Parts: sequence; C-alpha cells; structure tokens
Amino acid sequence: MASRLPFRRFRHSLLLPLVKFFAAVARVMPRKLIWVTAAVFGVAASLIPGRSRRIFRINRKHIIRPAGLKVRLSHVYRYIISGMSDFINLSYRSDDEFRKAVEIRGAEHMQAALSLGKGVIAITAHYSAWELIPRAILLLGHKVGIVSRELSHRETSEYFNNLRARYGTELIDRGGGIARLMRVLRDNTAVGILIDQDTLGVDSDFVDFMGLPARTPVGPSQLAVRFGIPVLTLHISRGKEGRYTLHIDEPLDLSVYEGDKGYIKLTADLTGRIEEWVREDPEQWVWIHERWARRPDWAPGLR
Repeated sequence: MASRLPFRRFRHSLLLPLVKFFAAVARVMPRKLIWVTAAVFGVAASLIPGRSRRIFRINRKHIIRPAGLKVRLSHVYRYIISGMSDFINLSYRSDDEFRKAVEIRGAEHMQAALSLGKGVIAITAHYSAWELIPRAILLLGHKVGIVSRELSHRETSEYFNNLRARYGTELIDRGGGIARLMRVLRDNTAVGILIDQDTLGVDSDFVDFMGLPARTPVGPSQLAVRFGIPVLTLHISRGKEGRYTLHIDEPLDLSVYEGDKGYIKLTADLTGRIEEWVREDPEQWVWIHERWARRPDWAPGLR
C-alpha cells in the first residue's frame, strides 16, 4: 500500500492541470467539433483496461443484454465527454446562445409546482449533459439549487462548483444535513437531486431498476411525503443535430404515497421514470457506475 502512495500523489498532482487544460480547450472549441473530438476520445477511453471497463462488462452481462439494449462503451464515453465539454463551453456563452443550444419542454409543469410556494424537489439522473439543467431552469426565472458532493480532489471540485454557481445556482452539500436544504426549499427554490447511483453515506433502500434491485437514495422521497413538497422528474437529452432538449415532467400526486412506506413507493416510481429515459436512449446514461454492486442479503453479487 505504501508503495502506491507516491504514484497516487503524482496522479493527483496532474489532475488539476489536466482539468484546466481540458476546460480551456472546451471553452473555445466550436460545439460541432466537440462532438467529433468526443468520438475520438470515446473510442480511446473504451480501449483502456481498468475499473470502468470492468464495471461496464458486468453491467452489459447482467443488465444491458437481458434488457435487449444495444450500448457501446465508446458511445457512453462520447456522451460523457461531450456533455461535460458542452457544459464548460456554454458556461461562457450568453443567455441567447444557451437558449439556442437548449430547448425546454414542459416549463409549465415547473411553474405550476412552484406556484404552491413550497419549493420543488426536481429528480434527475446522470444522463446526457445533466450539468446544463440548472441554468436552463434559471433562465425560466426560477431559483435553483443542486445537492452535490465534494470530489476527492478539492481544487478540481472547487473549479466545477464555481462553474455551477456562475449564474446563480445555489450549491447544497450532500453531507451537510437537511437544515440548509429545507431553508432553500422554503425560499421556493427548485432543488435538483440525482438518485440514479448507489450513494454512500445517505439513507437508501432497494427498488427495482432495469429489472434488478438497486440501492437508491430515499431522502428526497421522505422529505416530499413528510412535508408535502412538490416532486417532479426532469432530464436533458442530446438530439442528432447537437441541440439539447430539457424535458420537465408533471409533478407526481403525493396523495398516492401516504402511509409508513409511501416514500419507498415514491422512490420506486421516480426510479421507474429514470428507467424510461435509459431505455429510450441507453447510451446517454452513465453505465460505468457500480449501480448494482451492493445487493440485498438474498441476492448474489454481480460478477
């Protein structure tokens, strides 16, 4: 273990310069070229042996193929790289340029939910260029917050947090408890929360996702049911012409989820909506996460 520490420190020392170089290139590169470049790097990344490639193979064996889906790892990487590049690029563009790149459908659903004055819990996923969602909602004239976590590399985390907060998005630390989250919601803010990963250190339970039980955060559903906070789902997808579409769904009827375990059913239904997006265009979802790694006691681990 000790022999690995110098290499780990060296790797961490290179991360911030690499991120800054990547950001500098993405900031000035034409968006059409971003998509082409992402294809090249996507192929290269898919050929590198390592943890992500191993996770993808496990997910392909147990989830992708049984679901009848076609997913290429190089295309998954292409969407990840292009999505992050577009986020950086559009962070330095005017509101008019951003609107040309991102179309919004269902804005009336967000308006209706916020009209109740309780804030909104907006559930989304690591799908396509998800980092573009907060600014799109801000441009509708609403207050926006996102629940996020600090990356292990502090300087890199600060860089991306500065981009996220550039146009007024309020950042809420996932590990900071619910007091600040509730304060932001009371200020009638739309708070974005991602629940499509097995997140350590948060209350979670198993619900079905893509045909298998998946450990999923339940905190957002608990808050929605307990305090009557409107909850809706939304996601962004990339079209063939390079333009993004933000889809905002109708708020869910919380009266359906009353009772002691109502929040579990709500979590399952929210996860079901995410599954619909994944099945619609599976290569836009992040398949290199260990989504099904931790199993219920009665289920074997995926290998």
